[in-house]
Amino acid sequence: MMPKIAGLVEEMTGLRFRNKRASAFGSHGWSGGAVDRLSTRLQDAGFEMSLSLKAKWRPDIDALELCRQHGRDIARQWALSPLPVAEAATTPEPQDCACAAAAAADLGPMMQCSVCQWVYDPAKGEPNQDVQPGTPWSEVPDNFLCPECSLGKDVFDVLATEAK
Repeated sequence: MMPKIAGLVEEMTGLRFRNKRASAFGSHGWSGGAVDRLSTRLQDAGFEMSLSLKAKWRPDIDALELCRQHGRDIARQWALSPLPVAEAATTPEPQDCACAAAAAADLGPMMQCSVCQWVYDPAKGEPNQDVQPGTPWSEVPDNFLCPECSLGKDVFDVLATEAK
């Protein structure tokens, strides 16, 4: 695997993507494992995978035409597939101030990433990682990653609030 591709794949480790498509392709000599490793990493990251393509040794005119046709087929496949249906956002009914304040207190404190300063608000959750609104920090899964810097839960601290 080329060093820049290997570096990119390494940087992707731990990231999670939704509604993204990918396909791996490449030429190889003796081992031919790079395309398979790349496909596996893309799939682990949550990409919807199309069939991968491998060419042996240095591609000749026929192999290049196969690559072009493969690209056309993937483009056609992706263009003709239905788009994901976005769920309509529902707005909760407004609560009176005393109830809302009590509910917020029950969720526990907001947490701040000590690396990038991103703030987890239990009232909002983190929908990109399937953490629903109203989820206190203690119930956030251990595999949670900061959306900004991709580090784990252990780098988060309680968000300091100003005294009034």
